[in-house]
Amino acid sequence: MRGAVLYGPRDVRFEERDAPKIVTPTDAIIRLSATCVCGSDLWPYRGVNPTARPTPMGHEYCGIVEDVGSAVRAIKPGQFVIGSFFASDNTCPICRAGYQSSCQHAELIGGAQAPLLRVPLADARSSARAMSRRSN
Repeated sequence: MRGAVLYGPRDVRFEERDAPKIVTPTDAIIRLSATCVCGSDLWPYRGVNPTARPTPMGHEYCGIVEDVGSAVRAIKPGQFVIGSFFASDNTCPICRAGYQSSCQHAELIGGAQAPLLRVPLADARSSARAMSRRSN
């Protein structure tokens, strides 16, 4: 698949990347319908934050669930979902207090400027409302 990759300040390339796969039982694969450029993508693009190596771009997304890991119960293939910058586990004390964006086990979502995306912790309130929206 092809996707956007940041190489350095003002150096974005659209190039061939490996398609994502289920890595852990709590993962989901999303076929992206729409993505946007996140403000956090702009800091390294402008050169404010350094880019140590080529980095797939994109944190904000929505799309259709293509596949889920064996431990995912809350979403199913075919559902429309919305996601954001971090995935959270929704089990740590911070998540239980309602602050999923500060999850102790948060995982950064990256690479959404492409056709497919692996989303970890798919059953949790990852990206707060992300993985719980139904297409009905």
